This record gives sequence, C-alpha cells and structure tokens, in this order.
Amino acid sequence: MILGSGLGAAGRMAEDRGGVVVPYDRVPHLPCPAVCGHAGRLILGNGELDGTLLLQGRVHLYEGHSLERTTFAVRVLQQLGVRNLLVTNAAGGINDVFCVGDLMLLNGHWTFLNAYPPPGGNCRVPSTKLWSNRLRHVAQSVDSSLSVHEGVYAMMQGPNYETPAEVQMLKTLGVDAVGMSTVPESLAASAAGMDVLGVSCITNLASGLTDQPLHHSEVSRVAAEVETEFVRWLFAVLSRLQL
Repeated sequence: MILGSGLGAAGRMAEDRGGVVVPYDRVPHLPCPAVCGHAGRLILGNGELDGTLLLQGRVHLYEGHSLERTTFAVRVLQQLGVRNLLVTNAAGGINDVFCVGDLMLLNGHWTFLNAYPPPGGNCRVPSTKLWSNRLRHVAQSVDSSLSVHEGVYAMMQGPNYETPAEVQMLKTLGVDAVGMSTVPESLAASAAGMDVLGVSCITNLASGLTDQPLHHSEVSRVAAEVETEFVRWLFAVLSRLQL
C-alpha cells in the first residue's frame, strides 16, 4: 500500500500493532520524499497485517524526480513478490456529487504526461486492465461511514494547484477528481503483473469550485479529520484480500 499526502496514519497504526519500520534511506536507491505529509518509511505489517507492506509517502515528478525514480518503490515491491497494490492519494474533487472527506475508487485515469517508463522494454499496459475490477468489488463490499464513489482521476504535474480554467477543462473531459501522483506507480505496477486499486481521499474541492484558497495545510487537515475511519476501511479491505 502506498500512502499519499496526509494519509500516513495507516503506517503509524501498523507500527503500533507491531510492524517493523524501515526508513526509505535504509533501502538502497529508494528516493526519499521532501513534501510535508510523506514520512518516507516502509512498514512491514504484523499480526492481522502480516504479509502487508505500507509505504508511508511517495516522491513526485514535481520534486524533480525522473519517472524511473518515481516508480522505483513499485519495482522494489515487485521484487518482494507483491501481487496486490493499493495506491492512495489526496485529491481535489471535481464531480458535483463529491464532498470533502469522501473516497473515490479509480475506475479510469487521464493525464497529459507520458507517465509510463517501460521497465527494460516496450511493455504496454492494456487500458482496460489497469484499475482492477476485482479489487474495486472487494473495496465496495466494505462498509464505511465515509461515502465511497467510483470515478476518473486526472494526474497533473504540479506543484501548483490547477487553475479554475484547467479544472473546467478536466470536468468537460469527464474527470471526477484531480491530483499530482498515482498514475506512474500504478502503470508500472500493472506492467509488473500486479492488480491495482487506486483510492482518492477528496480533501478539497478543486480550484474555482469554492471561494476558499487552496493550500497543502488544508489537505493535511481534512486527511487528519477522516484518518481514523479511512484507516479502518483500508485495513478491512486488506483483511478481505487476505481471505
């Protein structure tokens, strides 16, 4: 599981349950995040989370990393034999039905970027197989007090938040939520044979859809407000995957 901006509580709770913590800088060549809300720790789950690896934070293209470095953690997971990958992010809601604090399971994506670095060859991911129907079905079967939707995620490079004009463009293209991550890792994971479940936590409404200015601290605040129920839901999804 890759934990996005402000969503590292799952890692802390896994540590409290006996998980083993390995800082990213102890893993050769694994880049360390520099963005607030990305702790840069790998947690090996214990007990009910035995067999689960949680990556507390990620690096982004906008930090100056290459696609190869942005997806390096996924290749580490591949070498460790990971079969199912849950990728989480904090996202801006575009769909009019979404509210701050809702969750969105990714059933499609959109990006301007060439976000897929072929690992050692021209390997392509079938567009209909990236976001696992099986994993989404499992996730939808888990009850939560949070509203859980499905939708299309757009990755913009950042680091600036999208302009209102860009958000209107994305809405016209059928995008439901927007962020600055997730797509490169997910493409690399799918190409490596993993089933991928993408989960966005809607931490703000996208630019132009609210009078409030956007700031990373607001993203972290909303993520903290929903973290207990979000983590409960994530762990329940993991439990069903291990049955």
